[in-house]
Amino acid sequence: MSISVETLKDALDLIENDHTVLEAVNTLNLLNVGHSSWDKGTLACKNLADALRTDTLRSPLGDSGIIENLAQLLNEASGKQLDFQIQALRVLGNLCFDHENNRKLVKDAGIVPNVARYLTEKLQPDLTRTVCGFYFNSSMDYAPIQIEIAESGAAESLVNLINPKKEEDEAFYMNASSAMAEPEDDITITMATKVLDNIVDEESARKIISTPSTIKALVARIKHYYHQYVDNLDNLEKLAGMLLQIIMDDDELQNVIIDSGNLDFLLDFLENTEIELDDKQDKEKLEEIRKTMNKIIVYATSTDSKMEELYNNDRILSRLLAMAKSKSELVHQCAVNILGNLARTDRHCIELEEKHNLSKLLLDFYRTTENAMFQYVILGCLKHLCLPPSNKVIIGNGNCLQVISPTLDESKDMLKRNQFLTIGIIKLLCAGNYENAKHIILENTTLSLVTRFLKRVDDVGAKSEATRILTNLIKTVWAEKGNNDLRMQAMEANVLEPIIELVRTTTFVVLKNDGILALTLIFSDSNDASNTKKALSLIVADPPPPIVARERDETGDEQKEHESRSFLQVLLDDICTEDNDIPIQIKSNACVLLCKIVESARRVTNTEVIEAVKSIASNRLEGIHDNNELHKYATLLVKVLQQ
Repeated sequence: MSISVETLKDALDLIENDHTVLEAVNTLNLLNVGHSSWDKGTLACKNLADALRTDTLRSPLGDSGIIENLAQLLNEASGKQLDFQIQALRVLGNLCFDHENNRKLVKDAGIVPNVARYLTEKLQPDLTRTVCGFYFNSSMDYAPIQIEIAESGAAESLVNLINPKKEEDEAFYMNASSAMAEPEDDITITMATKVLDNIVDEESARKIISTPSTIKALVARIKHYYHQYVDNLDNLEKLAGMLLQIIMDDDELQNVIIDSGNLDFLLDFLENTEIELDDKQDKEKLEEIRKTMNKIIVYATSTDSKMEELYNNDRILSRLLAMAKSKSELVHQCAVNILGNLARTDRHCIELEEKHNLSKLLLDFYRTTENAMFQYVILGCLKHLCLPPSNKVIIGNGNCLQVISPTLDESKDMLKRNQFLTIGIIKLLCAGNYENAKHIILENTTLSLVTRFLKRVDDVGAKSEATRILTNLIKTVWAEKGNNDLRMQAMEANVLEPIIELVRTTTFVVLKNDGILALTLIFSDSNDASNTKKALSLIVADPPPPIVARERDETGDEQKEHESRSFLQVLLDDICTEDNDIPIQIKSNACVLLCKIVESARRVTNTEVIEAVKSIASNRLEGIHDNNELHKYATLLVKVLQQ
């Protein structure tokens, strides 16, 4: 295809009638017709490439048909026209610089896959470098070409290009750089890295090159720069960023880091690159690289399939425990992240606590750090450690409750995730552990923070979990005898209202049953008439008014529909409605609770409660015949009401 000289002249008249450009274009037209002189074509392209440093020339030249012309000439050029190929690619690369329309024309002309073969034929290093430059300019912020580079196989060639020779790689990692067989072209490596960085930003292109060989090549190149990292910060930033994007959503690719034996190197990099740099930008760039490396390491050690392998490696585990005591903030944060990932079985949690006293280290960090993200990591690890019953005593005795409970203060309400984990830890520590439950009630600060949190928040999930702290306290404390004073103190802390609300409003049967069982224990306790009277008044209280709708919370969840029925109405509906999802056992438990409520009311001569239950229960209960077990408990409730 010939270039439209007249069109170009008209456009250049509006800018500057550049005779060099027109002469070069005429030369290319002649070359396209007769292939008479590739040398003249090479010189013409060189002049055009130089002229295209002026951005005003890019649109008129692109519109003139030069891209299609060069595409045809590149197809026809043989391996003997290397100089022409280099200069033609310079023209195309400069045309594409900051020019989306020219990138589209390049894509339509089929140039990207055509020149991909230049990378596999191992021609002149200058040609390889120029191909990389062309790919970089044409793919910048332009997904169609990013995808085409990946689909054409060029991306795989670029990965091979940045992958150092094995001997060279080992030499650099062992700090013996003199062993290099031949010098690398740093510019080519840099350009290839930039192109791959463009490609990885596009999801479909990234998937094509997301392979074990790519991961190994990226790590090998990072390893190659290890002892000269200060001089290669730009490339390291891109290499680390690419590696993170490729592995972060794929367990199998994360496992490649471990399987290829590169975990130790990445840990070395993180531990040994914390130096002070004079240049502020370099300092910030290095810190970002190290943060990215931290994320890579955490992802690589987080898969279920590698948990046992890593934990059972005594050398790795010892290293992580040592790193957790490092003065470097990033290093000890990385170690805590990994240990949290490994603490996902009872055996691991028990050993980490009993042998290594991990909770003490975590709580020491929690006391001193202001980093909310690190606090989140610590809380997540602590929650895992709290699961085995034997750990609860150790962690409770380590002042865990006093350290973490202030997270529930109103001043921390912006840290919703941290508050949710804190609730989970407190809930676990008091579940079935009398000493921890006793401490929470007597110490009062933690319990007060929980009850104030419940009054303040309207997030359904957080509210339900916080209420389970109260149900766990009651089930644990009421299971022991001879602690009336402790029970009274718990009741004085206003634990009853949230539990009643949980039973009344929750749609989750496990939570409902949890509340029913706790309330049954309270109303089975006949030792304190004043507490009984207070509890009964809450049973017949009107439901609270609906909360004024707020904006969606950060999870995007809508507020649930307001429950307008009273506690007793909900309980009777739960028992008597045949087609609901509540299991017979929980319906039966609800019948037992109502029996205990009526018996408590009779003990303190509270006829209001008895009549309230009768008014909504009698006729409906008598209609239950189909299920023998539920019929038994419903009949028992009818008898209690008739006494």
